[in-house]
Amino acid sequence: MEASQRREWMKSRRKMRKAARRARLRRQVIRYMFLCALVFLGAASFTHLPWSLNNEKTQIEIKGNCVATRAQILRLLSSTIDVPVYRLDPKQLERQLTSLKAVKHAFVRRYALPHPRLVVEVLEEFPWASFSTDPKLPPQSVIAQSGRFIPLSDFPAVVKPRMVIYGSSNLKMTAHEVTQWASWANYIAEQTGRPVDFIDLREPFDVHVQNGDLHFKLGMPDTTLTRRLGRIVSILPTVEGMKDKIDYIDLGLDNSIPLKVLKTPKKNVEMAQQNSASRNL
Repeated sequence: MEASQRREWMKSRRKMRKAARRARLRRQVIRYMFLCALVFLGAASFTHLPWSLNNEKTQIEIKGNCVATRAQILRLLSSTIDVPVYRLDPKQLERQLTSLKAVKHAFVRRYALPHPRLVVEVLEEFPWASFSTDPKLPPQSVIAQSGRFIPLSDFPAVVKPRMVIYGSSNLKMTAHEVTQWASWANYIAEQTGRPVDFIDLREPFDVHVQNGDLHFKLGMPDTTLTRRLGRIVSILPTVEGMKDKIDYIDLGLDNSIPLKVLKTPKKNVEMAQQNSASRNL
């Protein structure tokens, strides 16, 4: 009796092991088929789905550009046409876009679904002052707050600030220098109540500033300039009554403020010029 029970128990155990083995085999077959299906679908998607951009007008969206034109931006993105979006490097495209003088930062995002496209957002430079190499010439560029020079010939839509910086054609400015000159210009305007018209940097050690009907000779723009500018408010009552006779106010010295007086008042000179011009006509 015990021997027959033992044989039955062994048979049942053998059947259970076979059933478990068949179940594992079925699961493995299902996993293998599922994996093959995924590989097939992935390969088919890469070969049949439209991953590449083929129309820059409809598949490239540009936001935030007011100065840089769409054509200028698309010209830099021409290498993205007929290239799968997963092979595009957004960082490299952003560096290409910031090569435009008017673009400070650029952000590129790639989308594959529902259709391949690029979304480009640009942050443009903020104008600080206009730039010209000569007072007789109109501004050729605009200086941004970052110190970049934005040529008007390439970006005619850029805002041209009222204040003009005169300098040599190879003048370079950093963001720190722009901030410093902006603070000095604001300091002058706060004391006189007039906006600064131009800053002449053609002579680096003999800077001149036109502030309404007042002309200041600042001399060297060193660490003492802020203190020297602080003396403007003390001489305003003196110069207000004789502005027509003053050529410039010299703030280049530490201990005194010389005034260069004209032999002929400015009004008389202007009237003479107008009369001569009318006679020539």
